[in-house]
Amino acid sequence: MEFSRNTFKEFAESETHSEEFIRNTLEYALSLTDNNLPVIFSTKHLALILGYEYKELKRIIGMRNSSYSFYYISKRRGGKRQISAPYKPLYSIQKWIKENILDKLKFDNCVNGYVKQKSIFTNAKPHENADVILNIDLVKFFDTITEYRIYGVFKQLGYHPNLAIDLSKLCTCCIPKAYFDTFDESEKKIFIDIYDKEVAVLPQGAPTSPGLSNLVCSHLDKRLNRISLKKGITYTRYADDLTFSGKAESLPNLNLIKKIVKSENFYINWSKVRKFKKGQKQIVTGLLINSHIRIPKKFKKEIYRHLHFCIKFGAKQHFDFLRANHGLEKGFQKDWLLGKINYVNSIEPEESKKMLNLFNKIDWWL
Repeated sequence: MEFSRNTFKEFAESETHSEEFIRNTLEYALSLTDNNLPVIFSTKHLALILGYEYKELKRIIGMRNSSYSFYYISKRRGGKRQISAPYKPLYSIQKWIKENILDKLKFDNCVNGYVKQKSIFTNAKPHENADVILNIDLVKFFDTITEYRIYGVFKQLGYHPNLAIDLSKLCTCCIPKAYFDTFDESEKKIFIDIYDKEVAVLPQGAPTSPGLSNLVCSHLDKRLNRISLKKGITYTRYADDLTFSGKAESLPNLNLIKKIVKSENFYINWSKVRKFKKGQKQIVTGLLINSHIRIPKKFKKEIYRHLHFCIKFGAKQHFDFLRANHGLEKGFQKDWLLGKINYVNSIEPEESKKMLNLFNKIDWWL
């Protein structure tokens, strides 16, 4: 819904609003349109734009924790990741916020996750053939981003504080007990206040979470990029993966990085801090970057192994065996394997063609 300055002014004057009211309202609206953002004056106005009754929208906001389906998926390195999938009414609202607000924003070049035309490939490319690579992972990335920080994001974008509160609530939910119980002791120490006080955080599964996480990280990115440029180091971030590369003697001190990360209310996962020298296997966001960017052989061999057994024994028998003996989750079958091949296609298209030829030979009913 486009904002017309002249139409608004004529209407406001016909309603005998004061010049001060008209001036302040126009200033508010123009500050948003100048940044290519939709003009929203209040939660009532948002309801009108979305096509909701105001009471219905307030009900959704008030019952946000009941508006998600929670389930868990296993991580490759152990542990569980909670997926908070919003039900259709909330999902449609979040999708509108994503498409009309978050997708209009631009991020620094160092940001490669959740950005159009960016990928794990563009994240890895700047570090190719570096002398040393330092990889740092953040602890439970979305869970550290609270509704208070999201409120600050919408307020900084120019939205009225009362509206920013409701926008932040539409994009966050509380940590369920079942999920908190999966945290290890060090994680519980970090998140105990957030959990006990029922402070809402970014849900893993909401369409708004990726863009909002990048906005919250913008100050962190600027600080880390600034010190990297001073030292002649390359810095990139893909979601919760921070990567530095360059000369060994120029890499930022880990204590300094820790200090900056902590001051931005994030936490380093020390078990995943990795340093790769030239001559070693250098990996950035799961990709080998020595000489040229490619997917590790182990990952590709795993796909070929599944393809071989699916063709030899039949897909149903193979996946039934994996579920019974290796804990493969129910429902992981055709789409799961095709997803892995598509991932290979994004980095090594010629290799994926060989895989697809085998994939098309599988009888999925055997």
